[in-house]
Amino acid sequence: MEVITPFLLPGALVAAWVVLWWRGSRRARLWFAALSVAGVIAACLLGTDMVKAAPGSPTSGGDDGAYWARSLASVPDDAVLVAVNAVLGLIVAVPLAAITALVELLRPARTQPRPDPRRERAADALEEWGRDNGYL
Repeated sequence: MEVITPFLLPGALVAAWVVLWWRGSRRARLWFAALSVAGVIAACLLGTDMVKAAPGSPTSGGDDGAYWARSLASVPDDAVLVAVNAVLGLIVAVPLAAITALVELLRPARTQPRPDPRRERAADALEEWGRDNGYL
């Protein structure tokens, strides 16, 4: 379970993105693109704040790597988990939002639905029948 938990937020973002492309509307996809990036940035800020507020966090002290190694060992696992999830979520959310924005904003919105070929054939047959019987 410890290996899976850092990938919860990125996995949820990808799953929601796939579902929205499969079943969602254009408006829902654009809202998801904007809000996912904003939410992940908020999670990054929360993770940074949690790491800095932890006792013994590496905000001040020595310049050598040994100080940083000792101080990072004292950061709680919850803070590290939130920070790692947020950074991985940011790595996933930004490209997904860029792809969504490019596709949805460059693709013209369809105002009229495409005609159904079955209905077109039926309309053609009805028109032909009308001409054959003197109605048209």
